[in-house]
Amino acid sequence: MKSRNKVIVVLILVIISFGIFFIKKNIDHQKELHAQKVYENKVTTEKKKINELQNSISIDSESASNTIVKIKNLNLTTKEAQSLKSKYIEKDIKAVYEFLESNLDSKDIPSNDARFNNIKELQSNVATLENNVKSYQEMENIFNKNKIDFLINKVSKITQKEKDQIVKLQAEETEKARLLAEEEKAKKELLLEQSLSDQSNSSSNSSVNNNINQTTDPVAEADEFRKNFKEQYGREPSSGEVQMDWLRKQGIVK
Repeated sequence: MKSRNKVIVVLILVIISFGIFFIKKNIDHQKELHAQKVYENKVTTEKKKINELQNSISIDSESASNTIVKIKNLNLTTKEAQSLKSKYIEKDIKAVYEFLESNLDSKDIPSNDARFNNIKELQSNVATLENNVKSYQEMENIFNKNKIDFLINKVSKITQKEKDQIVKLQAEETEKARLLAEEEKAKKELLLEQSLSDQSNSSSNSSVNNNINQTTDPVAEADEFRKNFKEQYGREPSSGEVQMDWLRKQGIVK
């Protein structure tokens, strides 16, 4: 009888042990499920943050680099989100760099372009490119030094070529202005000579034909001008100054 009771006690203890074991296992399983659910929710939340920033990026915008930095600075704890972040950063940096290179190429004004002979167009383009250099220098948080130096050197080559062209065009304009001034001077001198010749012929015809009652004497006027000029300036006037005085009195020039 005692032996039978012992067996029953042992069986009861075994049953209780198995019960405790399965209960504990079930509890552990529920904890694992809960932990998995929490992790999955965290993955979803972190990926959502990344995607929101990624979807706001405009590669051709000045704010693109700032958005990339924001993605880089996200504090992520899940491997899935960290992997997605790395993938996006690599993709975005490559896209932004390619855009900047392409944009520089489009800013390089070729010599057969009409803008290459326009000083204002060239000066505006040089100013824009040199301003871009400042923004490149501020991108060290997404680009390495070699990439930044490459962009800056490319800008230097383009701007130097266009600055040389500006100097050349300005020299050409100065020469054109000089030639035009000489041409205008020659025209005025020719007009002066023609006017004096016409006046001389008119005076001669008047004396010969006795048709015009001349009230003024050009020679006397010139002598008077010389006298007054010498008294005022202490020197004899040049022939050009005498001629200009006569033209003013005739109303030919002001």
